[in-house]
Amino acid sequence: GLCGAQQPSAARLLEDVRALLERWLPEVRRENRSYVTVAIGCTGGQHRSVHLVQKLGAHLREAGYHVTLRHRDLEY
Repeated sequence: GLCGAQQPSAARLLEDVRALLERWLPEVRRENRSYVTVAIGCTGGQHRSVHLVQKLGAHLREAGYHVTLRHRDLEY
């Protein structure tokens, strides 16, 4: 599936979302917005989306952003 952690399509999805955020987060800061919510979900299983969120969060932290992760459905 698309969100399988080891799938090439998942790597492309992660790269596309990362590039989108890197492009637009500076604009969000310029508009004095205090936060942005990004939600990633997978119909194939929650644990796959957890992997993508963890990778994306780590990248954004390294870029200097304050990141809070919340895995809404992980306990189910």
